Amino acid sequence: MKRTIRRKLRRSPNEGFSLIELLLAMIVLAVGLLGGMIVILTAIASNARNRFDTAAVALTQSTMDRIIVLTASAGVQQTQITDCNGTVHAITTAPGGAPLVDLSAISNGIQVIDFTQDPVAGYQMLYTLCATGATGPTGVPQVYDVRWRITDFVNPPPAGGGSTQLVLVAAKNLGEAGNGMQNQSRMFSIPVTLRALRGN
Repeated sequence: MKRTIRRKLRRSPNEGFSLIELLLAMIVLAVGLLGGMIVILTAIASNARNRFDTAAVALTQSTMDRIIVLTASAGVQQTQITDCNGTVHAITTAPGGAPLVDLSAISNGIQVIDFTQDPVAGYQMLYTLCATGATGPTGVPQVYDVRWRITDFVNPPPAGGGSTQLVLVAAKNLGEAGNGMQNQSRMFSIPVTLRALRGN
């Protein structure tokens, strides 16, 4: 009798996993796979945001270069830039431009271009960047809202006379597609703003 009980208590090496053990293993595997999917989706969204930011910085810098190459005292205060669709955008370089908003939360009171206000003609463009030769999600054209403001910089007056102007250029992506995700607004990126001084 004792031998029979001992045989029943001992597990045979040929026996497999119980149903509960198999169920627990599948739950652990499912949690691990879901965690991996979340990490991959976050990495894709972060990569798209970084690509949008890089393009916005390049576009902002290109617009800034076209503005500051014309001096404040130049007779012609307009230049132009052409996007990949062949649309020619006029860039006015006279004082004026997009309205500003004061970021009061910042201790030094930096002002930035206010994208909630209506654009000012001659100081705003909807620039399209095309992915020429690409197919699939990377081939979707991206539209950027680019705005700028030129302000006379009179305090303190520049040494030796002449005039100095503060130039602000900002750009932000308007699209929600372009990296295979349909709801890009959840992974928004703030506008890129550059500042420069241009002289006489």
